[in-house]
Amino acid sequence: MTDSLPEDGLVLGGLTKILGGRVIIDNLHLVVKKGEMVSLLGPSGCGKTTTLRMIAGFLIPDRGDILLNGKDVTTLGPEKRPSAMVFQNYALYPHMTVKDNMRFGLKLAKVDPAEIEKRVDEAARILGIEAHLSKRPGQLSGGHKQRVAMGRAMWRRRKVFLFDEPLSNLDAKLRVETR
Repeated sequence: MTDSLPEDGLVLGGLTKILGGRVIIDNLHLVVKKGEMVSLLGPSGCGKTTTLRMIAGFLIPDRGDILLNGKDVTTLGPEKRPSAMVFQNYALYPHMTVKDNMRFGLKLAKVDPAEIEKRVDEAARILGIEAHLSKRPGQLSGGHKQRVAMGRAMWRRRKVFLFDEPLSNLDAKLRVETR
């Protein structure tokens, strides 16, 4: 890596990932400065989700480096990275209410209960899901489930947010509002 890289932001240096004997990502270089929003575009199977999963720590690259805010996080697990990922399949706990799904990670992190309520309520307000906080995921539309997953990522107050097709289950009006 060179000295001209930003201290705040994300740097991918020569990332390569091989899955099932097939090269999925080959020598990817990317610099995203603090405050920038970047979209990865391409056909199904081209490696967009694989790239996100490496940045989030769910996959370790076969070669290359991942720097977040100037720190090498290439081999760190997801729990040790300043990032949050919203999965395409929502990854909500079906036995918990919306509010409990949104509280869960904060409770594990031993955040003060009053702060948990404040963060969850703020995310619910921003995403327009206050009326659904007592429901379970099975009682929600796909768009509402997506917003719950986004809210769960928002309250973590991470430095990097990774979204795998986050707006795919939202109608056109709600896509614009959510963006």
